[in-house]
Amino acid sequence: MGSSIGHLFDGYSRKARLAPAFIVAFPVTLLCVALIPTLVNWNKLWLLAVASGTVILVDQLVRDRGRAIQPGLWGAWGGPPATQALRHSGAKNLTLLARRHQKLATLLDQPMPTKRQELRNPAKADEVYEMAVKYLISQTRDTAQFRLVFLENCHYGFRRNMLGVRSLGLAISIFVCAATVGAVAASYYGLLVWKIGFALVAIVSLALSLFWWKLVNSDWVKSAASDYAERLLEVLDVLPLAPSANVSGDGSGA
Repeated sequence: MGSSIGHLFDGYSRKARLAPAFIVAFPVTLLCVALIPTLVNWNKLWLLAVASGTVILVDQLVRDRGRAIQPGLWGAWGGPPATQALRHSGAKNLTLLARRHQKLATLLDQPMPTKRQELRNPAKADEVYEMAVKYLISQTRDTAQFRLVFLENCHYGFRRNMLGVRSLGLAISIFVCAATVGAVAASYYGLLVWKIGFALVAIVSLALSLFWWKLVNSDWVKSAASDYAERLLEVLDVLPLAPSANVSGDGSGA
């Protein structure tokens, strides 16, 4: 089954889109297996999901949810992390910033905003920085050559999409936890045959409920976005002055 999905989806989709969907559905899957382990061969359901296009639909829905919350996240953070890292305001290393601006100015054949220009018109300066970031993304689509950039982009996409489906994941985990408690009560009164799997489902669903509630938040996503932005800007140290455009891979652009 893994190879079947591998042929349909690239590494980014599997890591950043399908993985969140599987985590959302995991408590329900466990509960179904615990309740009716012999009803069907559950492994064959994966083949059915692929053949019917369900996996493709899930991939697109998770992507859309992640993209839908991205503008709000960037607004709350003060802008995309890569754009922030190119600003004069808040720069932690002015020497590094100056070197990056100089390299970008050469690559783009356009001067980067000065500190005074940025202060006078922050929106206009951000337009130039965003153009520079998009340029870097276009030059780092070779996932083999820029492996670290690709991996950090996957991490960011995964966390962003997890936040996008957080409400659904939390609701499902809580529901399954409650349903499992109900199954335990029903078995106590002889209405249902007790299964050891009930304990596993209860523990997993409770743990996932806490995970969705406590860990999946804006700060968790921002941490990955900042790491991706830094790996993306580090590419300036190795990009030639006249690079050729690459055309493979996937990128979100934090």
